[in-house]
Amino acid sequence: MPPRAPPKTFILLVKTHKLTVLINVPGTSTVADIKTETLDALQSPVVDAPNPHAEFAMDEDDSGEWEVPKVATTDDFELARQVKEKGRPTGRYEKLEDGAQLKSVLSNWDSVFIQFKDPNGGLQPVKVSLPPIFAEEEADPSLSAARKGKRKAE
Repeated sequence: MPPRAPPKTFILLVKTHKLTVLINVPGTSTVADIKTETLDALQSPVVDAPNPHAEFAMDEDDSGEWEVPKVATTDDFELARQVKEKGRPTGRYEKLEDGAQLKSVLSNWDSVFIQFKDPNGGLQPVKVSLPPIFAEEEADPSLSAARKGKRKAE
């Protein structure tokens, strides 16, 4: 069977803090094009809109730690991808070069992370809050092991 053709349009998840932006770009785009789209999203008034469900949020903090920094140009941040070993994230990130073509560095539906620059021009660490992959019941291995191999009572 011939190899599958790459998609003509890429959908990327750009993440920072508690914000995820879906960006839809042609496969021939460069990382610089994604940075321009990301800048437009970060300057959107939606980023600063109050959360209508804030009174129901359980982990809302007032410290401003999870507030997305303001940006004026694409020079205020860099885009990075997560480094993985054996398909698992390592907690490290590598910067994407602006001139690189999208299809050579990313896949469709990949997550791209924003690294903001500090006032001195250095890169700050990636700050992102990712939801848990498994439900709380599945996250506790003792619960799943206790039920393993047992049938439901009829």
